[in-house]
Amino acid sequence: MTEAYREDLAYIHDAGFGGFARAAGPVLVDALRRSRIKNGLVIDLGCGSGILSEAVSEAGYDVVGIDISHAMIEQARRRVPRGQFRVESLLTGALPACVAVAAVGECINYLFDGGNSKSSLARLFRRIRAALGSGGLFLFDVAEPGRVPGKNPFRGYWEGEDWAVLVSSQEDRERRLLTRSITTFRKVGELYRRDREVHRQRLLAGTGLADELRQIGFRVRILGGYGTLRFGRGHVGLLARKP
Repeated sequence: MTEAYREDLAYIHDAGFGGFARAAGPVLVDALRRSRIKNGLVIDLGCGSGILSEAVSEAGYDVVGIDISHAMIEQARRRVPRGQFRVESLLTGALPACVAVAAVGECINYLFDGGNSKSSLARLFRRIRAALGSGGLFLFDVAEPGRVPGKNPFRGYWEGEDWAVLVSSQEDRERRLLTRSITTFRKVGELYRRDREVHRQRLLAGTGLADELRQIGFRVRILGGYGTLRFGRGHVGLLARKP
């Protein structure tokens, strides 16, 4: 498996890019309460620094978080002391009986685990369905073909008080692959430390995933965003319910 979200990028992601997890947490909690599920276990796949895990924990649910990044899991453990967090691939990590599963932030697209394929995702969906109780929820979002806006590659720059990040995104439209080259600068003492990571995603059509989930027994709704946070181009959410 590819090492990803090392210490500096994990810190920067938590500091500046937690918006999707922050918006998705209340959406999941509200959906659970509408289903009259007031307690139980929520599994947070690709949990990152634990932002969504914190929201469901504070709402009274138990939480298990799974992420491939050691640095992210360390942050999640500090943020949610009541939670249980494991460094594992979200594709193969054990899924205990639960009331909901979340996979927020395009995490099922990532190819950090070389075993990520159409068949391994199909197995994951079946395992999620088996773990969920009646009325259980599966909330996630995916990057679709067309994720890179305008000209290819797309370059972006963001900064915070003690960090900066440069991202170059290149979409291979034939192969439906997205490559992000990420250069980070993080202040350490009086100087800035530089690091670089390359992330690759397989782009997935949300409607195709919705059909696949329906075929194994889910009821599925397509989402244009989490609450007031709207998805951009080539980005879609799904909320699946087990009858």
